[in-house]
Amino acid sequence: EWNNLCKENLELTGLRKRALDGELRASRFRSVIWRLLLGALTPGSSNIWLSEAESCRKHYSTLKKSLRITPCIQKEPNYDNPLSQHDQSTWHQYFCDKELRSLIRQDVIRTFPGVDFFRGDMVQEAMINILFCYARENPSMCYRQGMHEVLAPVLFVVHCDQQAFLHAQEQGYICQDIVEMLNPEYLEEDTYTLFRRIMNAIEGSYLISNLEPTSTGHFPACSYAMSSSNENQVIAQLNWIKERLLAPTDPQLYNHLEKFDIPLPLFGIRWLRLLFGREFPLQDLLVLWDAIFADNKSFDLVNYIVVAMLIAIRNILLTSDYTASLTNLMRYPTTVDISTIIEYALHLKNPKRYKAPTKFYFTRNSAVSDGRNNFYKNHEPNRIKLTQVTSFKMKNDPMNRISTPSAPLDPNIIDGYALNDPEVLSVELRNAHTVMSLCRLKLLQYHHVLEKVVPPNDAQAQQALTGIHELSSLLNIKKSSNSGINIDPAYEAGERLDSSTPHRTKPNSPISENGPTRKPSVDMTVFKHVAIPISESDNDIYKSWKLL
Repeated sequence: EWNNLCKENLELTGLRKRALDGELRASRFRSVIWRLLLGALTPGSSNIWLSEAESCRKHYSTLKKSLRITPCIQKEPNYDNPLSQHDQSTWHQYFCDKELRSLIRQDVIRTFPGVDFFRGDMVQEAMINILFCYARENPSMCYRQGMHEVLAPVLFVVHCDQQAFLHAQEQGYICQDIVEMLNPEYLEEDTYTLFRRIMNAIEGSYLISNLEPTSTGHFPACSYAMSSSNENQVIAQLNWIKERLLAPTDPQLYNHLEKFDIPLPLFGIRWLRLLFGREFPLQDLLVLWDAIFADNKSFDLVNYIVVAMLIAIRNILLTSDYTASLTNLMRYPTTVDISTIIEYALHLKNPKRYKAPTKFYFTRNSAVSDGRNNFYKNHEPNRIKLTQVTSFKMKNDPMNRISTPSAPLDPNIIDGYALNDPEVLSVELRNAHTVMSLCRLKLLQYHHVLEKVVPPNDAQAQQALTGIHELSSLLNIKKSSNSGINIDPAYEAGERLDSSTPHRTKPNSPISENGPTRKPSVDMTVFKHVAIPISESDNDIYKSWKLL
């Protein structure tokens, strides 16, 4: 594999094809390949790779050393003291650096909580060092929340390559070039080399127009409304994706998002800033990054990946209400095939060069249904047809029914019932209301019993009582409104949607403000006590429940 890398031509034709085809999963030189694709190493000149790697490593080590501050060495007595706020004070810079590191650490310790690799102290310290050095080398960017999630996969890849090298070294002789390129002593240096090049390509997703970070790494609050001329780059990019790519490719899905007033920045900012880091499992994410890096250094493919991801779950979205649609966009289904996403994104970008995938697998998410069924649907006649061959295996069905392409499926019918059948929806709604009413009634009864025996000076018990009353209030059945759910957009400080993208108004609180209240025994910031008497309808429900 190393010899093949050394033989690659200047255009890296063979290497790019392997990356776009998802053939780098088992590669032991993925970090080296990424350095080639991102321009850290010169293609076709393997004889100078070691000197280029050494230069990059020296750059990081020099930068890291220059940022070490020893405040006890007094330079200027007039302003160089621990209480000084002077910009030239080493003490002031020392405290600013300490605060920035603390800010970075808060994010780093939460990185990929399901992966043990990122729980190690050495790994977390390496991430903090890299992010701190990047923030100081790029003061206009400084550190922004989300950068740690871009860094994490890079560090993971470099570490895996180095561990594979150590394992191979135990088995026998390894050429000296590989020994130097994958030397584990340069984990931070090699990771930083890749990270800064990735950030150079996606910095538009992090920059805020007319806003500079403070010396401690914080971005000041911005109260003014940004005009279209000063529009954040990432929002402009998402608007372009929506109007220029999604609308002509899938008008039906475009209109669906418009009908529900779901703006792309609500979820798309996170997609672009993290390079889809939260949307796919780590191994699939690395395959996606292989393709993004192989396409070109400007990462143009990410625009088409956004559209491909939306179309991949179009049937889920088109058959969902506002809440379910937003849930699937904020928590992208993990059942989508990453290879198909890449293939379709490449086709959207260059349909003459790349064929459309013959099969597009759409799996209904458990958040919308039971996850029991897969279904397929043809695109519009004048668009590329995305078909799906599905097989249903019903575990609880003794007949073990299997649907085949010879028996066309209606995507709006599941198990013989129409998804939007008013009768089915009515029955489900009545059942849900019954369960909610019973739960509310029991909670009120428990509250009534406990309130008599709980001491007034027991703060925790009083808090629990207040919480029980709050839950019972939330279970009070009321007519639904179309105001939607209140979800905080994925914006940083100083960011907002432009004037053309309306904000969703906050829904009315389900808790009545007119009911009788009592002063809570504990000052609560989350719960609010609202006394709701048991109505006659509650007694009727209780009697029905007793009969059952």
